[in-house]
Amino acid sequence: MRLCLIILFLFYLNRKFINKEKQVHFLDFIVTNWLRYGALLIVLIFCLVQLSAYNTFNCYFLLSLFVLLDSIGIQNLKNPKGFIKQAFKKAIINLIKAVENRKSIRYFLSITPKDKNVRYENRILFWTVIIIGATTFLSRYFFVIYDNYSLSDSWINDLNSVLQFDNQYWATQDLRTNGELSLVNFYSKITDVSPAIALQVIALLESVILAVVLFWVIHKMTLSKYFAPLITALFFGLVYVLSPLNVYFVLKGNPTFLALAFALPLFAMYANSNLFKGNKKSYFILYAVGFVAIGLTDLFTYCILIPPFLLIAGVLTTVSQWKKSILVLAAFMVASFVLFVIYKLACQYQGIDWISYLESNLISISSYTYVPQLVYPYATILYWVQVSSMIALGLLLLFVVIKKGEWRTPLTFISYFNFLILLSNFHLKFVDKDLLNNAMIVFLPLIIGFNIAILQTVFQSFWKPSKKGVVVCMPLTYVLFVFLAFHYQKEKMGELEVSDDTPKYILNAYDHIASNYFEQTYCVVNDPATQVLSTNSHYFMNYDYFLNEYPKIDSIQHQYRNNPEFFRTHPEYAVAKSILVFVLTESSMVEKNVFAENKHYQNKLVKSLKSLRQKGRPINLIYTSKILNVYEILNEPKKSKVKDLLF
Repeated sequence: MRLCLIILFLFYLNRKFINKEKQVHFLDFIVTNWLRYGALLIVLIFCLVQLSAYNTFNCYFLLSLFVLLDSIGIQNLKNPKGFIKQAFKKAIINLIKAVENRKSIRYFLSITPKDKNVRYENRILFWTVIIIGATTFLSRYFFVIYDNYSLSDSWINDLNSVLQFDNQYWATQDLRTNGELSLVNFYSKITDVSPAIALQVIALLESVILAVVLFWVIHKMTLSKYFAPLITALFFGLVYVLSPLNVYFVLKGNPTFLALAFALPLFAMYANSNLFKGNKKSYFILYAVGFVAIGLTDLFTYCILIPPFLLIAGVLTTVSQWKKSILVLAAFMVASFVLFVIYKLACQYQGIDWISYLESNLISISSYTYVPQLVYPYATILYWVQVSSMIALGLLLLFVVIKKGEWRTPLTFISYFNFLILLSNFHLKFVDKDLLNNAMIVFLPLIIGFNIAILQTVFQSFWKPSKKGVVVCMPLTYVLFVFLAFHYQKEKMGELEVSDDTPKYILNAYDHIASNYFEQTYCVVNDPATQVLSTNSHYFMNYDYFLNEYPKIDSIQHQYRNNPEFFRTHPEYAVAKSILVFVLTESSMVEKNVFAENKHYQNKLVKSLKSLRQKGRPINLIYTSKILNVYEILNEPKKSKVKDLLF
C-alpha cells in the first residue's frame, strides 16, 4: 500500500509540474520510469556498495539528483540562470492569468487534460493498470497457502545475501547476480518492512510489473489498444494450467522475470524506435544503463535472450532506423565490456574461475521446474502456440498484401519466439532448458497477445467498434476471463498440496516482534535455521545454549545487575533487556519440516521458563497461535518495546 501511494504521488507530481504539456498517461509513466529509474537504481546501488557508501540517504539523494537532471534536461544546465528565470517567468504569468480568470483551487490542483479524447483514454488506461496490478497481486498471493519457499535453504541463502548489502557486500562467495536482491534490500528500507517480508513481496511485485509491461508492449506495438493487451496481462496473471510456473515457489523471486521487465520495453523501443522520445545521446544512455542492470540481475537473460532479439530485430528494421539500431548495438557492446570487467574482478577477488562462474549462471542448479498444474504436456502447449502464431502471421501478411499495414513488429516477436523454441531443441551446453522454460512463462502470453491483436486487426478492417463499445467490452472481457480462469482451474488447484503452517507462523511472529520492539534491545531463542533473521536486527540464542547455559548467566546477571563495572570486565554475562523464547505447540509436531524436529525441546523449554518464573523473573506471553507461542523474559522492564520507550 505504501509503495502504491508513493507511485500515485509521483505520478501526480509528474503530470502537474514535469510533463504538464505532454500529458503522459499512467501506463506510460509506470513503464518508462520503471525502465529508466529502476535500471538506474540497480546500477546506483552496485556503485554505492563498491564505495562502501550504500545507505538509504545516499540512494535517495543520488536518485533524486538524477531524476532532477533528467526532468530539467542536461541541455538546460548550460545556462541554468536563464532556464530558471524563464521557468519562473512562465509560472508567474500562468498564475496571474489564473487569478484574473478567477480560477478555483480545484483548477490549481487538477491534472486532467483539456482534450476529451485524451482524458477518456487516460482514465481507461489508469484504471486498467490499477485493476491488472491488483488482479495479478491477488492471484499470486493466493498461492501463499502452497508456499514451500519460506524458511527453506534457498530462502535462508537469499535473505543472507539481502542482509549483506547493509554490510557493503554485493557479491558473496557464490557470486550470484544479485541485482534483484539489491532491490529487495532497498524496498525494505523505503517501505519500512523487514528484509524477510520484503524478500517474499518482491516476487509478487515482479509479477505485477511484468503484467503491466506486457500490457504496455501489446498496447504500443499493435493496433489493438485495449482488448489484446488486457488478454495478455490477464493470461500472465491468472492462467496457471497452461504456464510452466512452479506454483509452490511463487513467493521466490525470479531474476529472469525482473530482467525481462527491463528487457521487454527495450525490445519494443528497439523494434520501433519511434516509441522513444529523446535525442540519440539519451537513447544510448538508456540502453547502456538498462543492459548493465539486466547483466547485474540475470546473466541468462543478458547472454542468451537479448542477443537473438537484437539480431532478428536488426535484420527486420527499416533503413530509417538503422542509426538507432547501431546505437543499441554499441550500447550492448559497452555494457558487455563493463559487465566483463565487473565479474572478472569479482572472480579474481573470490578466487573463482571466470568460465566456471559464467557457466554456473547460465545453467540452472537450483531451478524449481515441477509444474503439476499443467492440463496438457508442456511440449503440446508450445506446439499449439507456435501453430497459432504461424496462422496469425499468415493472416497478417495476407492483410498487408490487401491493405498496407505494420507487419515488422509482430514478425519480429513471433520469429524471436520460434527461435527460442528452436534453440531449446538443439540441446546446447550453454543453453539451459529449465531457464528457457522459465522465460517462456513471460513469452507465451506475449505471443498469444500478438496473435489476438493480429486477428483483431483483420476483423476491424471490416468493422470498427465505437468508443462506447470499448467501454462495454473491457469490463465484460475482464469479468469473463476471471470467471473462466477460476472455473476451469479450480479442479487442478484443488489437487495441489497445502504447505506446512510452521514457517508462516514463525515469520508472522518475527514480523510482530519487529513491529513492536526496538532493534538490538532483545534476544530471540529459536532454531539455528532462523539465525539469519537476527542479522543486523537483534541477538540470537539457540535452544541448546538457552537450556544449558542461560540459567547460569541469568543468575549471575541478576546477582550483579546493579554493578555496571562487573559487566565491563565480564561482558559474557551481559544479556539483552528482553529474551524472546519461541516454543512450538503440539499442532506443529504433526508437520514434516525442520522445525517440527524440535518437538523434544518443548517440555524442556516450558520447564525452564517455569523455573525462571519461580526465581521471580517476569515472563509474559507476547504472541500466540496454533503452531507456536512466544514468551518474553523481562530482564529490564519497559526498555525494549517501542510504546514503552516513546510514550
